[in-house]
Amino acid sequence: MSVLNRRSFRYPIAFLLFACLCVAGFFAGYRTGYSSGYSSGRAKYQSEEPYPVVYQVGDLIRATRDAGGSPDTPLDFSMLMQATQSVVFPGEWEQLGGNCSMAPFPSLELLVIDATSGVHARTAELFEDMDSLKPAITEIEQQRLEWKRMQQEQVSKALEPVRERLGETLVPLAGDVDMSGKWNVKIVTPDGKPATNQYTFIDQETFETQSSDPFFQPGKQWFSVSEGAIVSLGVGFHAAMGSDDDLILVPTNDPTTYLRLSRTNH
Repeated sequence: MSVLNRRSFRYPIAFLLFACLCVAGFFAGYRTGYSSGYSSGRAKYQSEEPYPVVYQVGDLIRATRDAGGSPDTPLDFSMLMQATQSVVFPGEWEQLGGNCSMAPFPSLELLVIDATSGVHARTAELFEDMDSLKPAITEIEQQRLEWKRMQQEQVSKALEPVRERLGETLVPLAGDVDMSGKWNVKIVTPDGKPATNQYTFIDQETFETQSSDPFFQPGKQWFSVSEGAIVSLGVGFHAAMGSDDDLILVPTNDPTTYLRLSRTNH
């Protein structure tokens, strides 16, 4: 696994979906043309009084959400609502002082939008464009899952020598693990002479070393956690949880050395 754990790969599929929706909104608006849609005054001219329309959006949300989630997970309407309000006449929505609003009904998989005819027409176009984007979004998600599978294989392969030495099961570190607190550190090198240290993880981006060791000088250090890896300035580690919830770190450039971190009792 490369030390260069690019943060872009950590973005959820929801972020990619939102970006696709914004692009879809732009091109749909371009087709409609400024004279028939881009000024909010035109929408009000078509119908001054808002009226409700019910949109069946369950299949649309299911098709564009993170494929890694459980099928039983309730539908999340927030991304769809945010995208709609961002690209469909933003000034017409009540959040910005307009008179158009929307309300989700998750149990019925419905989105009820109370808006003028111009806003309704533009919303319908946006949802049609979203539907046409589903194959592209599905491909993006498949690529993300394939990358994740390859990453897990690389981590497991890199941890194998240490796993055999320790004789215990190592589970690749989850990207959302809470590292906060003090950890006693044991550094084991090929010569068999372990060194010790203590790391204090202050937050999700900063930790402090008590003394110098082969990897860090005393003081505060920046770090980043992703699935199966921890990266700090100048050094990267394959990361896994061992027995007793100990954290096992294997330098990416030296698979014969490992660090064993154990939480302190205080």
